[in-house]
Amino acid sequence: MRWFAALFIMAAVPMIHAQSGATSYKEIIWDDLLPSKWVSEIKLQMSAIGKLGFLVDGSEEATEAMQRLRKKWDNAPIDTAHIDQPVRIAGYVVTLDANKKQISEFLLVPYFGACIHLPPPPANQIILVRLQKPVTKLAAMDTVWVQGILRDARVDTGVAVTGYALEAAKTEPYIEKNEKKRAQRAHKEK
Repeated sequence: MRWFAALFIMAAVPMIHAQSGATSYKEIIWDDLLPSKWVSEIKLQMSAIGKLGFLVDGSEEATEAMQRLRKKWDNAPIDTAHIDQPVRIAGYVVTLDANKKQISEFLLVPYFGACIHLPPPPANQIILVRLQKPVTKLAAMDTVWVQGILRDARVDTGVAVTGYALEAAKTEPYIEKNEKKRAQRAHKEK
C-alpha cells in the first residue's frame, strides 16, 4: 500500500506543479546569445580593424570604418537556441526614458557603461526587457537578474539596436550566489 501511495504522489507532483503555473527559467550567460559562426567571423574582422590603429579619431577614414562596424553590429545575427524559452540572465540596466517615474521597459547589456559611456555592443548582446509590472526603483547601470520569455526582436530604440526581447519579465537586484546564501542565513538567524 505504501508503494502505491508513493507512486501516486510521484505522478501527482509534476501535474500539480504544471497546474500552478510555475515556470522553470534556464539561467543563461551572454555568450549563449552569440552564434558561434558569427563569433569566428567577427574575430577575424576585428583583427583587421585593429590594423587600422593609425587612423586619427574624427578623420573621414576613421568615421567610415566606425560606420561600417556599427552597421555590422546592428545587424549581428542572433542565436535561436533559447528563443521562445523561459530564461534568466544577469546584466546592466540602460533606461530608455530617464523622466519616467515607473519603468516598464529598458535595455539589458552585458557590461557596465554600454550605450551610455561606451558605444552599444552588437545587437545580439542587447535585450529589450518588457516588464510584467512597472517598477520605480531602477536606475541606469543597476545590476539585475531578469527572467522572462526570450524573443527574437530587432528593435531600434534610438539608444541601440536590439537582437532580443524578454517578454513578461521580472527583475530583481543582482546578488552573487554565495552572497545570496549568506543573506538568507542571516535572515533566518534574526
